[in-house]
This record gives sequence, structure tokens and C-alpha cells, in this order.
Amino acid sequence: MVLLDTGCSVPLINEKMVKCLQLQLIRHEEQLPIEIFTGQTVEGAEEYYTNPLVLQHRKHFSREILEVSPMDKEIDIFLPFWWIVKHPPQGTWENT
Repeated sequence: MVLLDTGCSVPLINEKMVKCLQLQLIRHEEQLPIEIFTGQTVEGAEEYYTNPLVLQHRKHFSREILEVSPMDKEIDIFLPFWWIVKHPPQGTWENT
């Protein structure tokens, strides 16, 4: 399941999904902490990221690098607000 999250600042992928898909990971040279909305650092979320992955919803495709993070088992990917603006959901976010 992919969650569009206006409070998220970077695209995230669940570490369990990484294992399931057998994705190759890249280790950050410099670890930058990822924080939740309360300001607490997410332990284990600053170490690895993916190569660019192709995401598809119906006929829409995007290519994104995702930070690997432990997260709720029900969520596979978090996409941040800037992604939503760049890739508006069908029938919404239209200029009036």
C-alpha cells in the first residue's frame, strides 16, 4: 500500500518491502536523520536508500529514489506532499 502523506518530507519505502522485492540498496556516506512529525528521529531510517525505482499508478509513471525505513507493516511506501504536487492525482489539483 502506498500512502500519500502531506506530513512526509522524503519518499520512504518499508524495509520489509525492500527484502520482499530483493532491492539493492546504497549506503549513505553521511547519515542524515529522518524525523517523524513529533521531531523524534526514526532509528534505522537514515542508513540506506534505493536506486531509482519506477512507480506506476494506472497509466502514470514516475521514477523516484526512496529512503529505506522501518514503518508500519501495512504501509509499503510513503510519498510526500511535493510528490503529490508534481504528480497530481487524476481529477484533482487542477488550476482554476
